[in-house]
Amino acid sequence: MSTVEERAPRRPPVVVRRAPGVDAGHFVDVVVHLARREVASMHRFTLLGWAWPVVRQLAQLAVLVFVFSTILDLGIDHFPVFVFSGLIAWSWFAAGVQQATASLIVNRHLVFQSRFPVAVLPIVSVAVPFIDVLLVLPVLVVMLIVSGTLSWTVGMLLPLLLLQFVLMAGIAWLAAAANVFMRDVENVIGVGLTLVFYCTPVFYSIASVPERYQTLLRLNPMTTMVESYRAVLMGTEFPSAGRLAAVGVASALLALAGWLLFKRAEPRFVDEL
Repeated sequence: MSTVEERAPRRPPVVVRRAPGVDAGHFVDVVVHLARREVASMHRFTLLGWAWPVVRQLAQLAVLVFVFSTILDLGIDHFPVFVFSGLIAWSWFAAGVQQATASLIVNRHLVFQSRFPVAVLPIVSVAVPFIDVLLVLPVLVVMLIVSGTLSWTVGMLLPLLLLQFVLMAGIAWLAAAANVFMRDVENVIGVGLTLVFYCTPVFYSIASVPERYQTLLRLNPMTTMVESYRAVLMGTEFPSAGRLAAVGVASALLALAGWLLFKRAEPRFVDEL
């Protein structure tokens, strides 16, 4: 007798039905709650606790100042505050984007909950290192006062922080969604951030770069952001209005594209995780 083998039907993709919508107030509340929980867990059972972000930033600052003012003197006035004002912005950007990329995989247990607003997870990853910025900023302000370089334009710092947050949110949504379908994205982001660090004027002035390369470096939005932070804090020259406007428009469009693509891919996350 011939035996007829029955082939098991192919399992269809798992599609999780999400809540029809999440209002902005609830979205912010969830971000704040998860960010507070994440920060509390990070500093639990540590001796220095909340001082660790300051220690990390100052340690990195000390290395950069030693190398580029003692071993390789770049001839930049008030070099410690010059570097610190750029380092804070870059550290937030690098940490936020790197953590956001892995946020859905690390928190897959939350993604599996049908009524949980998954889009908050990359934003929480952006918000947590921003808390480190708030802890370190008073140290920078003291350094600026002591060095006599604190500018009266320091009040314009808040719009710059908001602009960087929008820029990072767009990248975070795109990278987090892409990493669910292709796990190499996390490694690509890590390598990319290392390369972009050296293309961002954190420890050097863009004026010291050969003119033929300056245009290329200015395509990096973090170049404009770092120069803007220094202009606001130290009274250095602002980037042109055109560059600031371009970064603002690009950040808004990137955030919108990131949100739309994230929401479009969201129903497939559970099946891929």
